[in-house]
Amino acid sequence: MSALLKESPNNERKTKILLIEDDQRLAQSITLFFTSQGFDVKHFINDECLSSLIEHEQIDIIICDIMLPGNDGFRIIKKVRAFYHGPYIFLSALNDLKNQLKGFELGADDYICKPVDPQLLLAKVRACLQRTAKVEQSDVLTIGNLTIDKNNRWARFEQQDISLSRHEFDLLWLLAANYGKQITREYLFVNTLKRSYDGLDRTIDGRVSRLRKKLLTYEGLTCRINTMWGQGYMLTVNE
Repeated sequence: MSALLKESPNNERKTKILLIEDDQRLAQSITLFFTSQGFDVKHFINDECLSSLIEHEQIDIIICDIMLPGNDGFRIIKKVRAFYHGPYIFLSALNDLKNQLKGFELGADDYICKPVDPQLLLAKVRACLQRTAKVEQSDVLTIGNLTIDKNNRWARFEQQDISLSRHEFDLLWLLAANYGKQITREYLFVNTLKRSYDGLDRTIDGRVSRLRKKLLTYEGLTCRINTMWGQGYMLTVNE
């Protein structure tokens, strides 16, 4: 079901927003506004008890400040991306390019600078939910002449099965779901190994290298994994 449909008063469950913001006045304003728009808002001032909430409740989207007591927003996204794969928006007074780029590199879907008009924030939230709904509906992806079935866990090109290990399939699906985008080593690490990245582990490099070599053995396959030096990896199509 599309996440946007959950907003409808005819549906029993409302779209659930997790708001992580320590500015109580701003948090109250956002909560009241989104509640009036038919959303269910859960508000936290830090990451305490977040893991339990996300694991036991269906959170549709996270809006997170960066400058927070305890762990900052960057540390929080690293932590929750191990078990939450929905849309994630940073809402921060840090409006410099360096922090915005860092937010996207860590897997944020959007980065909004404070102050923000409530109507614009609402539009951003709806856009993220709409993109996520489309991805959730696409359990079979076709990239070039490569077709990948997420549910049945197979990859084929020109009716030929591609032999992949569990780890290789997970990595290929993640790259395919983000086709044409730069994916950082850290993002791949957290979303395939399901643990925090320490900045030194090169497990992902080895797995990407083995997957790249395996794909090259299938003559005629147009998909390639490109290394973006200093940035990460990207799945592309060579025509």
